[in-house]
Amino acid sequence: MSLEEWDLTVQVERPVDFASLIKHGCDIVDFYEAQDLGGYFSMLNGPTYESLVKHFWVRASVYEKHAAKLEEQQKVLIDPSLEGKSREEMGLEPFVDTEIRSSIMGVHVFINQETIAYVIERASEGNYKDGLDNNKKNPWNEVVNETMFNSKKKGSYNNLSMKKKMMLRNIDIFLRKK
Repeated sequence: MSLEEWDLTVQVERPVDFASLIKHGCDIVDFYEAQDLGGYFSMLNGPTYESLVKHFWVRASVYEKHAAKLEEQQKVLIDPSLEGKSREEMGLEPFVDTEIRSSIMGVHVFINQETIAYVIERASEGNYKDGLDNNKKNPWNEVVNETMFNSKKKGSYNNLSMKKKMMLRNIDIFLRKK
């Protein structure tokens, strides 16, 4: 499939409009500020250079292990004496991690997890705890219910404030991505 720059439409919007949320009674800015994410949202809501975005994406490709292996195989097809040699000996860059590769005005651009972490000023690694049960005897149930419903017993969604509904929605979205 061929994609041209003029075929793309870049939708520019504020992904998180805190001012609108505050106006509607849902002030959740403090929760993100406490996690030191203010700069990240400022960057997201900052200017968008549509021509650069289009130029980048029409030339973008994902470079991962399979692509690295194909690159090695192509080198060996061209020069069979390279069989069994390392990527460096073949004159190729070492494969470190999956990347998005593109170019902007002739400049090669590689974006990987480390690059994204650097730009948003966060650690590139995180913690994932597996094995948390969703059972009724979890010791955190009382704490969660007290925080959300001001009661040790579980309440219902319609008893939540707008702020707590937004927090619950964000948690739900986060857990679905895992």
